[in-house]
Amino acid sequence: HNHNPKITNYPIPSSQPSNPKHPLADDCPLPQGISSINTMVSARSLFSASIASLMALSGADAFSTPRGHSVAVDMRRTSSSLFMEPKGCAAKPFEKKKIAVFGAGGYLGTTVFGFLQRAASLYGTGIAAGSSPRAICATASSSGTINKVLGTAFKLAFMGEDLIRLVDTSDVAHIEERVKGFDAAVLGTTYQLERRTVTLNTYEKTPNDKTFEFYLDERYGAWETDVPSNDSDIHTSIFRNSVRACVEAGVSHLVVMETPRTVRPMDFLNILKEEDITYTYIRTGSPLKKDITFAFEKGVTNKLGVVRHPAGSSLTSFDTQKSENEPAIAREDLAALIVQSLMTLDWGESRVLEVSATPGSTISSGYGAKRSKLRFDKDWCPNSDILVGVLSAL
Repeated sequence: HNHNPKITNYPIPSSQPSNPKHPLADDCPLPQGISSINTMVSARSLFSASIASLMALSGADAFSTPRGHSVAVDMRRTSSSLFMEPKGCAAKPFEKKKIAVFGAGGYLGTTVFGFLQRAASLYGTGIAAGSSPRAICATASSSGTINKVLGTAFKLAFMGEDLIRLVDTSDVAHIEERVKGFDAAVLGTTYQLERRTVTLNTYEKTPNDKTFEFYLDERYGAWETDVPSNDSDIHTSIFRNSVRACVEAGVSHLVVMETPRTVRPMDFLNILKEEDITYTYIRTGSPLKKDITFAFEKGVTNKLGVVRHPAGSSLTSFDTQKSENEPAIAREDLAALIVQSLMTLDWGESRVLEVSATPGSTISSGYGAKRSKLRFDKDWCPNSDILVGVLSAL
C-alpha cells in the first residue's frame, strides 16, 4: 500500500516500424506528415493531429480557396471560422450574458429577439437563456405581436410573460429596475411610435393614461395618426433615458441600430458619448425589405458589406432619394448581424458600422430544396459564419 508510487517512464522501443500504425486501429496508417506517436499525448496535440489528418485526406489546403477566391457562399460552415477567435460574448461561452431588446414589438426587434432565443439554446454563443433575452416594451400589446412572429418564423418559439418588461420611457429609474443584472442591450435610434393606453397595474397613474409604444423599426398595422409630426424630441428623450438607465444598471455594452427614420444621427452618438458607455452603432443607407415568408432556417441571404468607422465619427443622415437606388437589405439579415456582433466584436471598444448589401451575392442555406435532408436544429442562424468572417476582418 504505497501511497507515493514511483512513476516509471518506459521508452518506446527503437525497433519501431518505418511507417507506424495508429495505436487504436491496426490497419490505419498515420496521416501524412506525422512520423511518430508518443505515448503521452495532450489534447492540443490531438486537435492539431486531427486538423492535419483532415488536410491530408482531402488532398488540399482546407483553409484556402482556389485562385484566391473567397469562401463559397453556399457553405453552411467554413473550416477557417475555427481560427477566427471571437472577442465578444462567444469568447467565453461559459460566462452567459443576458441581453435586453428595446422596442421588441417592432419586426426588426422581434427578429433580433428570436435569433437571441435560438442562440441562447446552443452552447458556444455566450448568450444566456432562462430570463434572457428580455423584451423591453411600453405596453402589453407588444406581447401578442412578438409571439405571432416567433411562432411562424422561429418554429413555434414563444415569449412568456417572464421575458417581457413594460417600462415608463419617461422614468430612468423605472427602466433601470427592469434591465438590472443584464449585460448588454439592443436599442434603436428613431422608433416607430404608436399611441397606446398604459397597461393596467403597471405604471399608470389613472385608468386612462396614454403612452407611446415604441417599435424597432416598425410594426405592420401600427396607427401613427396620434403622433406629433415633429417627434424628434420624443425620440431623443426615449433614447437618452434608455441609455442612462442601462449605464446606471451596470450594462456593459450597447448595440444601437440607426433606423431609416433617423434624421439627426449625431444626436444619438453624442448621447452615447456623454453617458460614457461602449457601443456598436450600426447604420445603413440601403432601403430595408422584409421577407414575408421568412423562417429562421433561411438564415443569412446576402454577404453584407460592412465598413468600420472610428467611434465619434461625424455622421450625416442618408439621402433617401439616392438610397432608393441601392440594393435592399433584408431586415432578417440585419437582425442576424446585430446578434453576431454581440458574439464576435469586443465589448470593450466602441465603433460605427456602415452596412450595405453586396450585389449579386445571394446566399442560400438550402432550406426548402426538394428532397433536402438538411437539419438546422444546431444552428441559431444558418450561414452566420459569413457574418463571422465579415466582422472578424474589421
